[in-house]
Amino acid sequence: RRGGRRVVTPRGRRLVGLLLAPALWIAGLIVIVLGNAIGGLALVMAGVVARSAARSSRRREELEHLIDGVTVGDVMETASLVVAPQATLDTFAAALDPGGQTTVARIMAGDRLVGLVGLHELERVPPDRWPTVHAADTMVGAADLPALSPEEPLRPAADRLGASPAPGFPVVADGHLAGILTRLAVGRTLHEREIGRAYAGDPAAPG
Repeated sequence: RRGGRRVVTPRGRRLVGLLLAPALWIAGLIVIVLGNAIGGLALVMAGVVARSAARSSRRREELEHLIDGVTVGDVMETASLVVAPQATLDTFAAALDPGGQTTVARIMAGDRLVGLVGLHELERVPPDRWPTVHAADTMVGAADLPALSPEEPLRPAADRLGASPAPGFPVVADGHLAGILTRLAVGRTLHEREIGRAYAGDPAAPG
């Protein structure tokens, strides 16, 4: 209870969804048999939605558990692709590799970060225009990039990044740019840790 009110945990909500779904399906079928096809189908669909929401909630909890104890500094991209604001997209587009270590270009004016260009920003510009479009024209500006610290827990930082249109957030240590937290870096970490967990739980795995 919290403040005199009963608090339903995410696990409780998930169980309610899993239990409610079959009841809605059965009720829907009964309503259809009784002659109300539209009302019955609506109940069946409500059951499908309830079950899907419960599974989605469980999946989110599993992913959050995978990154418990992980910090921003553990995940951030440190490979540096530094680009001047006046550089055209064709001069650095090939260096952005979704499967590699560099998925975001840092747009720097001297020692100052002025923006980021990621794969999404590139995709918004037709390739035949890359030779005439400058990094400054398509970048997400630094004013829209909240700074993180390497010691921050990854989970809330990843949630903030997921709700932002930016390709990444700068990670600052002692006043200096230490790296970039990117969506692909977070996704790669989740994937690697999920594989590691599955491998560790495999009875056929060595050790």
